[in-house]
Amino acid sequence: MDLFIFNDIENDTTVRAIVEKDNLPLLRAIVRFAETEGVTDDSIREYVCSLLANDENILSDLAKSGKNIGENLRQFAKLDIDMIYKKLLSKAAVKYVASDNDTGFYAGYINSIRSITSAKNSEELLSSLIMHYRTLGCGLLAKYIAFRFDGEEIIGIPDTDPTTFDDIVGMEHQKKVIIENTRAFIDGKFANNMLLFGDRGTGKSSSVKAILNMFAEEGLRVVELPKSAITKIPELTKQLAASPHKYILFLDDLTFERHDTEYRALKIAMEGQIQADSGNTIIYATSNRRHLIRETWADRQGDEVNVNDTKQEMLSLAERFGISLFFPAPDPKEYYEIVRVILERNGIEMTEEIKKEANRWQMRYGGKSGRSAKQFALDYINRQ
Repeated sequence: MDLFIFNDIENDTTVRAIVEKDNLPLLRAIVRFAETEGVTDDSIREYVCSLLANDENILSDLAKSGKNIGENLRQFAKLDIDMIYKKLLSKAAVKYVASDNDTGFYAGYINSIRSITSAKNSEELLSSLIMHYRTLGCGLLAKYIAFRFDGEEIIGIPDTDPTTFDDIVGMEHQKKVIIENTRAFIDGKFANNMLLFGDRGTGKSSSVKAILNMFAEEGLRVVELPKSAITKIPELTKQLAASPHKYILFLDDLTFERHDTEYRALKIAMEGQIQADSGNTIIYATSNRRHLIRETWADRQGDEVNVNDTKQEMLSLAERFGISLFFPAPDPKEYYEIVRVILERNGIEMTEEIKKEANRWQMRYGGKSGRSAKQFALDYINRQ
């Protein structure tokens, strides 16, 4: 087809099968696509449109970065889309109804693919593609709202946890601070890296899940990474910089030993690196400890000449987080209140007998915490 901008799709074996009318390999590929990624029943047309929506090219690079698209570039892209529409999309459609399994894709991505697929002409198709690039980007980062980064590659997470702030009973001050800081981040204003610390089961990790669900429609995304991947944060932020989204880099249950080297890399990532901040990444971490580096009495006594300097280095990491939020364990009244709210939402009235059962539960299973209150309430509901 001799395309200018979208030339990479010419190497796709399914596209070649469409052009060459090689029906057997074409139908095999279309069935596989429809059952794993398809969101319409116009399978050939959707396959081509999905390929275009996820193509890395100069047009998609500029659009997803929010940069201008010149008239000449648009004209070359239009020539390509005219050819693609004529050669690939004006063919007789294959109507294939998939088995209706969830793709795990972000709803906004699904809606965009449907819009692109339903374009009535090449001009409408090109406009829909540019809108897709500007609002969602392309490739894996367009398809999901949550990701894992293992130090080498980004992996999309389908079917994310639906937790909302309504599911976290209490912690009103903490929720307010998280929401306000994240709102500033989404709006392009100054926002702080955040450390959520405190007792286990108090809603620290759940708050990060809830903030994602609150702002996903406004472009917020979360990338979870293990401690071992901290040294790769500069590479990760560079990879994310061209995306139209805002990313929370999420470090869960973070604690360092004194001999760990990753904490220095984290300090550099949060403050002091030469590379300019991309403006679309922020770090949220959770920990059971206010001071993230585990310290012993031997560390305090030390065998170094400048013991205080060593101590200050160990404490300075927590200070790099502009906001440190404490999540305390609930007192007995708050513990029963969490149980009461969850039961009430499921049509069960709190009684003194239930309180006694809830108290026995926390004595057996790890003490009073928001997590144990929720676990008891759900167990009680299941037994009714």
